[in-house]
Amino acid sequence: MGVESKNYTNLLNEFNQVIATTDNDIKNENANMSGDTASGKMMKFASIGAKEFALESLVNRHYSDLHKKSLIHIHDLDYYPTKSATCVQYNIEEIFKNGFKTRNGLIREPQSIGVYTELAAIIFQTCQNEMHGGQAIPAFDYFMAPGVNKSFRKELIKNVSQFFTFSDIEFDEKLLKSLFQDQNITFKNIGYDVLKPYLGNNVLEQKDFEKIVNMTNKKVESETDQALEGFIYNLNTQHSRGGNQVVFSSINIGTDTSEEGRQVTKSLFKALENGLGNGETSIFPIVIFKVKSGVNFDESSYNRAMEMDQEEWFSVNDWETKNFDLFLMAIKTTSIRLFPNFMFLDQPYNQHELWRADDKNSWYYEPATMGCRTRVFENVNGDKTSVGRGNLSFTSLNLPYIALEVLQKHNLINNGVIDYGDVNFDKLKQEFIEDIEEYTNDVCQQLLDRYDYQITALAKEFPFLMKNNILAGGQQLDANDKVEEVFKNGSLTVGFVGLAEALKALIGKHHGEDKKAQEFGLKVIETINNIALEWKAKTHLNFGVIATPAESVAGRMAKVTRKAFGEIAEVTNRDYFTNSNHIPVYYNLSAIEKIQKEAAYHPLTLGGSISYVELDGEAKKNLHAVLSIINAMRVSGTNYGSLNHPVDRCKACNYTSLIPFACPMCDNQDISRTRRITGYLVGDLDGWNKGKQAEEAERVKHSVK
Repeated sequence: MGVESKNYTNLLNEFNQVIATTDNDIKNENANMSGDTASGKMMKFASIGAKEFALESLVNRHYSDLHKKSLIHIHDLDYYPTKSATCVQYNIEEIFKNGFKTRNGLIREPQSIGVYTELAAIIFQTCQNEMHGGQAIPAFDYFMAPGVNKSFRKELIKNVSQFFTFSDIEFDEKLLKSLFQDQNITFKNIGYDVLKPYLGNNVLEQKDFEKIVNMTNKKVESETDQALEGFIYNLNTQHSRGGNQVVFSSINIGTDTSEEGRQVTKSLFKALENGLGNGETSIFPIVIFKVKSGVNFDESSYNRAMEMDQEEWFSVNDWETKNFDLFLMAIKTTSIRLFPNFMFLDQPYNQHELWRADDKNSWYYEPATMGCRTRVFENVNGDKTSVGRGNLSFTSLNLPYIALEVLQKHNLINNGVIDYGDVNFDKLKQEFIEDIEEYTNDVCQQLLDRYDYQITALAKEFPFLMKNNILAGGQQLDANDKVEEVFKNGSLTVGFVGLAEALKALIGKHHGEDKKAQEFGLKVIETINNIALEWKAKTHLNFGVIATPAESVAGRMAKVTRKAFGEIAEVTNRDYFTNSNHIPVYYNLSAIEKIQKEAAYHPLTLGGSISYVELDGEAKKNLHAVLSIINAMRVSGTNYGSLNHPVDRCKACNYTSLIPFACPMCDNQDISRTRRITGYLVGDLDGWNKGKQAEEAERVKHSVK
């Protein structure tokens, strides 16, 4: 059979799997999309055809062949022909201030917190259709805070006006309204001495003033609660692509110490804890709490909290650091809903020389992350910031395949067994490093080829992103201008899958169980990073390394590698490879050990990294354990981390707790089991592909001791 006939047959086979009513890995490639619906099927048909077109017509033959062998994996290959970028983090405050443009006209600046959150969800949805990844708001608390102040001023004007009316006091409502727009009048930050000059000869005693302000504050708190609940509902219902796919959305919070910014965070946590209509855990947005010493963390407050009962935490109002109470709320919320995740800004690589605690725009100098782990901060072509930038594309190395190629070259694999004999391990490892260098250079060249293709796009191909400056600099482009000046600020990242299996193949142990394996693992990733830095220097583009968030590729690589080399114990005998540099999910070690071992890789993977700890039981009953683990991540040098624990809900009576088998309330066995997949959450495990289902089934729980 010729190549073209074989490709055609494969295409038909994949189309038939899309049509099938039974679950399969083609339909379940993306757990955030339903492959059963009509639009989902159309999405898959288009995806399969576009991948084939890209491999045969757009990708260099050498790299196309490496992808087909699964030695490398070109991510989002179906979007390759569109020239689109992966993801973006944007300044929604700027978008709101100027009003944003859609195909049908201008949307004016919002004037209340309710409209702020509603439009934020709409912007998320609209951006999604011009990119192939997700979107993040890097400082959601800062950006929503003006909406709280606008609602506060509006409500204050109404209440003062009503007081004067009921008291038969004459007043100029127009003048009062104009005076109360003063930017110094902010939520929970207005005293009698501030308001009095605006009242002229009108009499408003302090006790009446305090009643009005308290009433106003309560109303705005309630309005903000409702607004954030609506925001959560919108992002779990608004479909942005075929297959009922909701927006892959992330928001970063935690460092705004203003009362209005704090209220946004409080209301958000309240909405997350409440869940959706039947108490379901919301899947999006992915919430990231940015931990920063002196802003929301300090050692004294931490030690004090560890010595108190967890029920007492939320009655304390004199923590040394202003937002430490929000940090504790984040601990409680993640123990119930698996969000927020935590990003640690104190790590040396996450600090910015221009960051100042008293700077109201300090958010611009804080790194933020996409929920899946993609990090964009350093920039050889502009400001060092996450704002207005994103990842352009990434391609991953199949480390176990490369390791097994080395072994096969020396005839060390016989009938699925690796027989090292009297092999020189130093020589074996050196050959592996040399191959890593070669294939990493291949990946960098492939990323550059894709970049050269992407920058032939015109601004009009991404109208919303460009016209509204969502990608910084886009507003300066005319419709027929090429996008290079904007895209050059994005990142090009080399990923990797299966470090653990590669180490197991080469030296018989992975980095979780052996110190020397850990040392060699770090050398492997350091090698990849050094090559990326060389390409960064010679191309003046933002090359870097990402610890691949492997959903479908972890299964695909394992399947293809097993077919090529046979079933090898602890290497290819599972339906998945371990994500990036993670310790294998089936390997039992303490939470602290896991955190420390994985954190060592984070400075080498500045394109994005994450570390998880799997907990048993109900985390909400032991907040001290959750707090200690998150602090251990901070101390150990973790960039971004989170906890996994069971979140189960009975579909009949909506009882939510740890439900091992049947519901204890109604004996129903139809249970929704929300779990984390690569950074985001998914309910009902039957929507996952087989590789990820197998991985989830083998996850061991890590002890906190």
